[in-house]
Amino acid sequence: MSIGDAEKKNEATASESATAVEEQPTAAEQPAGDDPTEPENTGVSEDGAVHKARVAQTISDKLAADMGKRPDRVTCPEHLSARVGATIRCELTAGSDTLGVTVTATSVNGNQVSYNFKVDDSVE
Repeated sequence: MSIGDAEKKNEATASESATAVEEQPTAAEQPAGDDPTEPENTGVSEDGAVHKARVAQTISDKLAADMGKRPDRVTCPEHLSARVGATIRCELTAGSDTLGVTVTATSVNGNQVSYNFKVDDSVE
C-alpha cells in the first residue's frame, strides 16, 4: 500500500490532526528537501516565513507518525509566510504516486507559527 492509498482511506485522520507548531529547532531536527539550510531563529526566517525545508520535514514527520510510513520525498517550492491564512502548495512523492499538499498557516504568535496541511485526494 502506498502513502497515497492510505491517505485516501484515512483522510479525516491525517488532514484534521495535521497541525504543526514551529518552535526553537533542536540539533536533531535536520530539514529534508532541496534546500538544507535554514534560518537560525525560531521557526520564522528573517523574511517572516517558515523555511520551506522545515515545512516539508514537518509534513513528512507527521505522515510517518500517523501512517507508520514516511513518504519518499516531500518538497515545498517556497517558504510559508508567517501570517494567518497564508498558503503554499507542496508535493509529496510515495512510490509512483505524486500528490499535492496544501499548507495553511493557522496562527502566528511571535516566532511561533502553527499550520495545517491537507494531502490531495487524487494523484496529480
